[in-house]
Amino acid sequence: MDITLIGSGNTATVLGRKSLEAGHRIVQVYSRNGSHANHLANKLGATSTSYISTIEKNADLLIIALRDEALGPFVKDLGHINSLVMHTAGSISIQTLRDTSVAYGVLYPLQSLRMEMEILPALTLLVDGNLLGIREKLKEFASTIAENVLEADDQSRLKYHLAATFVNNFTNYLFSLTESFCEKENISFAVLQPLMEETVMRLRKLSPHTVQTGPALRDDLLTLDKHRQLLIDYPVLKKFYELFTNEIQKHAVSFQR
Repeated sequence: MDITLIGSGNTATVLGRKSLEAGHRIVQVYSRNGSHANHLANKLGATSTSYISTIEKNADLLIIALRDEALGPFVKDLGHINSLVMHTAGSISIQTLRDTSVAYGVLYPLQSLRMEMEILPALTLLVDGNLLGIREKLKEFASTIAENVLEADDQSRLKYHLAATFVNNFTNYLFSLTESFCEKENISFAVLQPLMEETVMRLRKLSPHTVQTGPALRDDLLTLDKHRQLLIDYPVLKKFYELFTNEIQKHAVSFQR
């Protein structure tokens, strides 16, 4: 398929590379920043533009991979086109595109993507379309660039987006706080890497409820008090520590089932 790619950030870059590797052709890259558009276009063997008026509107697919707040204004300025149009946002309705084309949909990557990735990760794509035939066409395309493809309407996609925020964004913030703690306390954050990997790997086969461990679950008061003393100078970490400890203890019976 011939693809016009809107955006030059993380999602646009990874989807562009995935599409190219799958044998599709990126005909054009658009970005408000001309140098960014040109940089990605050179990588993908495409032309580039920073003007909405010169966007290639007759490609098979037009993939809009912009930040959520930029999507609405861009669609309004784009006007009606002939391509099958899709956006890549998890929390924005498919109906945002209803005035853009007779064929439109969503292609949401349920994955944390970075343009600097040398090895592209396995992708799960959540797909929706305004008509059954459009959904099938998008699923067919998605299956060429992703290992897992699921249909998801606006509400289901939003729920997945929220769940992903918890398991990815919030956990990463905890990692960040912990890294700062380790640096200030002169211990190695890297030593924790195998533990973090094992925690995630075991969830491939087991429910989180069955593998919860730690002093809060055991009601190890002596250890809990020692931890609290260590956290006196770390108010944000201490706040999370108390919250998680209280919640784990409150639901200890369900964790031990």
